[in-house]
Amino acid sequence: MRSRPLMTLRLSTAPVQNIGVVPHGTRLTFPITGGSFDGDRLRGKVLAGGDDWVVKRADGVVELDLRITLETDDGALIHMTFEGIRNDGAPGAPYFRTLPRFETADAKYSFLNRLLAVGTGAISEGGPVHVIEEIL
Repeated sequence: MRSRPLMTLRLSTAPVQNIGVVPHGTRLTFPITGGSFDGDRLRGKVLAGGDDWVVKRADGVVELDLRITLETDDGALIHMTFEGIRNDGAPGAPYFRTLPRFETADAKYSFLNRLLAVGTGAISEGGPVHVIEEIL
């Protein structure tokens, strides 16, 4: 499989909202307060108001469900979602993988509506960082 870099996404979050133990695991919400993204074909900021809804399962795996709005440096708005999993107990290194999808009405960025992408993530001191690759 071939891919090419699409962007690096850096997120800022507010304190976690711990909803508690639900039938599937422990439900947590990470409010997104901002951030940035940059790549060869697009760059800009993450608008406040998105969330990452997660469930921490009994086996230690965290299921991710992110929904945010990106604003490019030239003012285009892009709806971004991803689902994924994070497993901090994975052998060798934490396993943090996502499946991003994009929607935009802006013609310049319409290529995003037609692509599939994968991402790897990590938690840094400044917040989550996702490296996203377009699948060719």
